[in-house]
Amino acid sequence: MLNRTKYFRKLCLSGCFFLGMISLSSSANAQFIGINADVAIDYSAAPGSVSGYSVGISHPAPFIPNIGYSSISFIDKESITDPSDNKLSLETKTTIKTINLFYNVPFPVVTITVGFGYGADNLNTGMETKTTIVETFNGTPKDLGTSDLETSVAEAFFHIGLPFWNTIEFHLGYHLMSFESIDITSKSTKIRGTYANDNKKNYSGGMTTIGVQVAF
Repeated sequence: MLNRTKYFRKLCLSGCFFLGMISLSSSANAQFIGINADVAIDYSAAPGSVSGYSVGISHPAPFIPNIGYSSISFIDKESITDPSDNKLSLETKTTIKTINLFYNVPFPVVTITVGFGYGADNLNTGMETKTTIVETFNGTPKDLGTSDLETSVAEAFFHIGLPFWNTIEFHLGYHLMSFESIDITSKSTKIRGTYANDNKKNYSGGMTTIGVQVAF
């Protein structure tokens, strides 16, 4: 009787060990490293076409955020006239770059990704504007050079993804970029006309992206 009891205990321990190994193996197979690549198709504050992207790396470790990077750029052209009919012609190239952290939240059919980001000059990110200024004063046009500005930016975003075969996911994303209004001509001291506050800009807006994630 005693031998049977010992045998039964050994059998139970062996079975538990075997089931534990299967469980660990299944968990390991469920883990992955994912590479996200998205392209920007629109930015709500841009007057025309945009150029941009978002990339990220996902890992299987719980509670530790994933890391990514976003970039968007566009060109804004405008003319401003003062009360004396002097005119500023402005061409502003704006580039917005952020480093972001995000989490993937699985659902039965889709995957939701939520995250936040930040950009600043000391991180080699943020918003940068380069404005080429031409002023027509008393009927004579003159190139006044460029006014370059940099400012910090905050980002919040989400992606909605549709996975296939546990290795590929196609998703749609929206990145909200926020910062204070800036005077795009404030670095130029050669402007002679009086243009009030018409040259202040707020380029806060949303970047729409489409992309894919590949898991390994």
